[in-house]
Amino acid sequence: MTASTVVGLSLAGPASAQTEMQWARRDGEGTILLAYEAPETDDQSLVLICDTRSRRFTVSYIDGRDRTRDGTRAKVVFASEGGKLALPMRAQKQELDDTIILKAEPALSPEWVRILSGQTLRITLSDDTESIPLAGARKGVAALAAGCSREGAAAE
Repeated sequence: MTASTVVGLSLAGPASAQTEMQWARRDGEGTILLAYEAPETDDQSLVLICDTRSRRFTVSYIDGRDRTRDGTRAKVVFASEGGKLALPMRAQKQELDDTIILKAEPALSPEWVRILSGQTLRITLSDDTESIPLAGARKGVAALAAGCSREGAAAE
């Protein structure tokens, strides 16, 4: 199963209760997926995918608040105690449920690894910020770094 297929099938909308969300890692043939999601549902907020063969890193953020439109670009700011990064992302409407997913393929730089290794990830889109605890993501971030970091950085 390709990374784009996994995201296309697994992203629905944001979960109704943030407290139910947690980090989950899935490894496939040539793919490492780390998602912030509600277990045993299709509800996901953030999906990070590493294609270990091409070392391509994909970030998908679900806009469940109707702040973007299909085909538009938006600047999404990812920040934690480890740093801050503004990422231009393209909005794509999912055919099955009209959910808007913002996607980008940045390099998995040491800066990304530091941000994802903080305590709380803050994702800001259109002056609205979602906070995601990173404690459950540590092992997944280390796997992403090992599989996709072009600089060979590793998460602590």
